[in-house]
Amino acid sequence: MAVKETHSAGLETTYILRPNRSLKTGQVCLATGVIGAALLGVTLYFSMQGAWMVIPFTGLELAVLVSALYMQCKWSQQQQILEIGETTVRTSKGEASDQGVSFPKGWLKVALIDAPCSWHPKKLIIGSHGRYVEIGAFLEESERERLALRIRSALQ
Repeated sequence: MAVKETHSAGLETTYILRPNRSLKTGQVCLATGVIGAALLGVTLYFSMQGAWMVIPFTGLELAVLVSALYMQCKWSQQQQILEIGETTVRTSKGEASDQGVSFPKGWLKVALIDAPCSWHPKKLIIGSHGRYVEIGAFLEESERERLALRIRSALQ
């Protein structure tokens, strides 16, 4: 599951939200190396047979693959932190908690909003006084619903 719940002395509950990752960064690099070696072998074989035009297309294919995997690895590194204290609820993205948003705990509203289209997932928002923040946009819908229940129970 992509939601980690911790309890500490100063805060009642802290939720650390991360997207699901099937591979770690080192494993992605290893898989890219294996695919690159296989592409290199096929390219060398066909270029030795006289089909030298395979070389630029293989380079283009490898560049697209590496850039797509790099962007996926960068996206999967994101995280969102939700801290529920005695009087406030604070949410922040990443390690820089100074860029977070705080809400008074007593006025906090937690809602799952249906999407305008049936194939889009619901949005989990928290907020009060006209300011709302989306929580866990990268989570699966079932995880988002369970998180909404956990937040509501932690607020009571």
